Amino acid sequence: MQSKQDAIGLIPVFSVIILAIGLMNHVMVLPPLLKEAGRDAWISVLSVIVPYLAWTAILFGIMRITNQQPIVAWLRARYGRAAGWTLRIVFILYLFVMCSLTLKDTVLWTQSSYLPRTPRIALSLSLMFLCGMAVHYGLRAIAVTSGILLPFVIVFGDFVMSANLPVKQYSLLSPILVRGWDPVLRGGLYIGGGLSELIVLLLIQHRLKKKVRLWSICVLALFLILLIFGPVTGAIAEFGPAEAAMLRYPAYEEWRLVRIGKYIRHVDFLSIYQWLSGAFVRISFTVYLLLDLLTFRQASKKGNLLWLAALCALTVILVELPISDMRYLAFLKHVYLPCSLWGATAVLAVLFVLAWIRKPLEKESYEN
Repeated sequence: MQSKQDAIGLIPVFSVIILAIGLMNHVMVLPPLLKEAGRDAWISVLSVIVPYLAWTAILFGIMRITNQQPIVAWLRARYGRAAGWTLRIVFILYLFVMCSLTLKDTVLWTQSSYLPRTPRIALSLSLMFLCGMAVHYGLRAIAVTSGILLPFVIVFGDFVMSANLPVKQYSLLSPILVRGWDPVLRGGLYIGGGLSELIVLLLIQHRLKKKVRLWSICVLALFLILLIFGPVTGAIAEFGPAEAAMLRYPAYEEWRLVRIGKYIRHVDFLSIYQWLSGAFVRISFTVYLLLDLLTFRQASKKGNLLWLAALCALTVILVELPISDMRYLAFLKHVYLPCSLWGATAVLAVLFVLAWIRKPLEKESYEN
């Protein structure tokens, strides 16, 4: 899993990050955000800009101090096997939950929107098979695919934003802070939970061809915030704060309002491309990282395939458990997003302190 052929440039890896994390920020985080913050949801987005840029700067600091070496191996070489294994296990759990939630949400949306009679197991298996194929061909394949998919995702996003301008009433964004700062802060918690997924950049920092610069990672952070700001303001301006808070898929519902002239309507099929592009890259990327963490002793090609098949099968089995949409949303809102924010921030803080200590290397070689 660590061949030189998997080394990629900054633009391809940023394309992967935008599609993978962008799905969470642009789609999955909207229901709990609009439910909690209501009309002030867009204020919540603005309120996280400065803290998130500071968070991103700390992430950059870790990457710079570690010289973009394999983060788990770097930690083990300086602080022992226990430290390395702790970080490895934390990331394995984090990535597996990310992957499972994405597949679950994608299958639920697919059944409720355009394939209501297709068995859920068929949807899960088909998507996981495609993602497994991408993982099998490596990080470069995922990155190249992201580079092809992302431009169209952006173009379609700009299209729906522009096409719905006639029905948007931006006066619905005010008055602000009617209920004080508490809803804004609660909304910021959910936004931060999605944005903090950027910490996975540490797991592929050693795969980059060039050193990451602070300005480039800050631009990436701002773009991820923009991916939340657009659909949040659009949903409130188009549906009103009360109606937007009740929608299960606000970003998808915005597509159903698009109308061009008298005869062109029902172009919401373009949203299928957007969602599946993000889901495909997000699942493929997380499974790739999981496989990289689990096959740290350079397993054979056959061993990698067995691990990959086991991961895909376990994810499908978990998604097929009889968990209702309400329970899924409750888990996303009350467990995953808060734990993602505070857990990623805690890991980031600990790694930053350990990186600054600059403890001498132990007599172990770097081995991811």
